[in-house]
Amino acid sequence: MTGLEELPAPSNPLAVARRLLPDWQTEDGHLVVRRWRGSWMRWTGTCWRELDEAQMRARMYERLEHAVYSAPGKDGQPEQRDWAPTKQKISNLLDALGAVTLLPTEADAPAWIDQSADQQDRSPIVACANGLLRIRDRALLPHSPGFFNLVSVPYAYDSGATAPTWERFLAQVWPHDPEAVNALQEWFGYVLSGRTDQQKILLIKGPSRSGKGTIARVLKELVGRENLAGPTLAGLGSNFGLSSLLGKPLAVISDARLSGKDGGQVVERLLTISGEDTIDIDRKFRDPWTGKLPTRLMILTNELPNFGDSSGVIARRFVVLNMTMSWLGREDTALTDRLATEMPGILNWALEGLARLERTGRITEPASSRESVVIMQDTASPTSAFVRECCTIGPDCAVPVDTLWAIWREWAEDNGVRAVGTKQMFGRNLQSVVPQLHRARPRDQYGRQVPTYTGITLNLSDPQ
Repeated sequence: MTGLEELPAPSNPLAVARRLLPDWQTEDGHLVVRRWRGSWMRWTGTCWRELDEAQMRARMYERLEHAVYSAPGKDGQPEQRDWAPTKQKISNLLDALGAVTLLPTEADAPAWIDQSADQQDRSPIVACANGLLRIRDRALLPHSPGFFNLVSVPYAYDSGATAPTWERFLAQVWPHDPEAVNALQEWFGYVLSGRTDQQKILLIKGPSRSGKGTIARVLKELVGRENLAGPTLAGLGSNFGLSSLLGKPLAVISDARLSGKDGGQVVERLLTISGEDTIDIDRKFRDPWTGKLPTRLMILTNELPNFGDSSGVIARRFVVLNMTMSWLGREDTALTDRLATEMPGILNWALEGLARLERTGRITEPASSRESVVIMQDTASPTSAFVRECCTIGPDCAVPVDTLWAIWREWAEDNGVRAVGTKQMFGRNLQSVVPQLHRARPRDQYGRQVPTYTGITLNLSDPQ
């Protein structure tokens, strides 16, 4: 057995893990394999990608197949024995390796995970094929496993590249709405940056052949096909519906269809993902994953979806871009190919949007978007529409419960609301729309206690 690699005994997996650690380090000591949120992550040279558990096991079996270790022989003298990897030995070793390479759960991509002086700068970084581009000054830094990023643009940064075909296409889609173009530009940059702090979902609504698919394809090429998930809206509510989003910076939901009656679970998950909340995700034949999804959601639809949400808060998570023109029957079939040649220029266009987002602090909301958000809010929550049309909100406002209930029933009948509900259900929905609402029982002029809502009252023009 001379010349075979000698390792610590399988009974000491932590010592074996430390001996193998140099296999997973660069020459300057950076780890290129980490354990993060229950998954193995491997640095590819430009970004970090999840490494399947079976791949890790295969590597360990191959690595240890011909290894040996020393153990006392029958005569008390040390002798070499085959390391002989087994399922149990590999499991113990992987557990130890996970401990010595652990990246804390609270580490969110993108972020510097090494503490050198240059890496204390919190400026947004976009990983391009030729380096890490710092948005603040457009400096190109060398790739490093010390930058924990899940997104890498598959194009080199070229400061002089332009995209005239792309800009002409957008001018045709929104000829009189430059705010919509600005919002899309900022969204592209937002996706590239890896940020999730805007807590927004992009919804593009338009007729068939209006350009929705072209925009989605360009963004998919820009971020890289391996960084894209394509779930259905209804599928997000299923048991394993979120597992396809793990590690994906972008999810494009095409041809969104959802009725209010089956949207409760979907609404909850859309709010959780866009709100940067921690979520448990079931995975087939694997342990559940817990953490904050880095996924930005982009929905393409011919009509505004109908979300069942009594508070109407889901509607305020959307930036809506409305398309009104259709090229059905006169499509430019060569457009996608021409746009593919302009990707470095489109990258610069998106970076300009990111720089503007950095300056303003929020994604542009076109006037047409605000109108659509109100429609979605009213559709999801008739109570919200009632409050906006018939009520005034304020700390000095008050109205008897029975009075508001009677006006609500009249309004609901006039506006075709099917589920008028009970007085108690109306009070619950009202509380979700008006958080400062309270219920009191002041006495009237006759000394009787009258159930009263405080924080809200009817408009003076409405009958009392």
